[in-house]
Amino acid sequence: MTADLTAPPVVGALAPYLRRYTSPAQLGVKINAYRGYEIEGLAEALAVPDLADSPVECVMVGDSYFMTHLGRPGTVMSGAAERDWALTTMAGLVDEVRDALDRHFTPDRVPFLLADLPDGATASPTAARQAAARFRASGADAVKIEVAGDAELACVEAVAATGLPVLAHLGYTPQLTTLTRHGDAVDDALGLFAQARRARDAGACGLVVEMVSEPVNQALSRPHPAGLPLYSVFSGRARWGGQSLNLWDAVVRPARPGRYFPPTPVLDAADVPAAYTPGLIADRMRELVRLTLAGWFPLSPRTALGAQQAARIADTDPWSVS
Repeated sequence: MTADLTAPPVVGALAPYLRRYTSPAQLGVKINAYRGYEIEGLAEALAVPDLADSPVECVMVGDSYFMTHLGRPGTVMSGAAERDWALTTMAGLVDEVRDALDRHFTPDRVPFLLADLPDGATASPTAARQAAARFRASGADAVKIEVAGDAELACVEAVAATGLPVLAHLGYTPQLTTLTRHGDAVDDALGLFAQARRARDAGACGLVVEMVSEPVNQALSRPHPAGLPLYSVFSGRARWGGQSLNLWDAVVRPARPGRYFPPTPVLDAADVPAAYTPGLIADRMRELVRLTLAGWFPLSPRTALGAQQAARIADTDPWSVS
């Protein structure tokens, strides 16, 4: 591995937001949030001396809204009518969050707003361009596309060609693949590296990786002149990586307790209508951000990789073809 760990990667369109590359002590944070009052709570959470230099680079309006706030079992839609409803709902949320970000954050600290293309929006490159244009009109600074194969890479390329920044979501992709961890074998890890390169070459300016092994997360996150900035979910920690946090998960207990969820929730879902307030959101998010910056969250996931396999992945340059 020959990458210079002191040099920042080429970050392109996201450069103004990614302070982690200019402040070595800082971790980049992406927050999943969905409603204006949640942004109010987030801004209050960060308005304390130790968090005044906000580590929050990005706020994403994700399709997980359908599971958290609406109680659906997943993010896959059933039929064209549901897919149209999902896109319309997401566009409305993006508009609401855009307004709240501009009201509650100062211009020099406002995170970039990332919109998640919902199920059906990547049915074709044309559909992806149309959905992305709708999100851009609602105030999104960038969009995220789940990528499992060539069809989604074509959508990344089509949207990136319009000039709108695109982040590619790799690993476990809830719209497209079954729930499983990725990169727990060397061949699988090398496959993820190849997919990351293909996403970059298609025009992606960043990555979100979900449920990948921690060595893969760490390798992809190392500063590299040909690499991409990255946010990880359920993938452990990486020194130069970005960490994705879900605001809802910081406050509301999951239906099925999980070892890798935040330790901060105090509400059951049934209590949300009355108790899920900006003040409580601020209190819980402040605690979760502090735990994240201190290295207590997230936990490192279990892995099937042995020491030699993990070392081989660590020694691999993921951004160059060997």
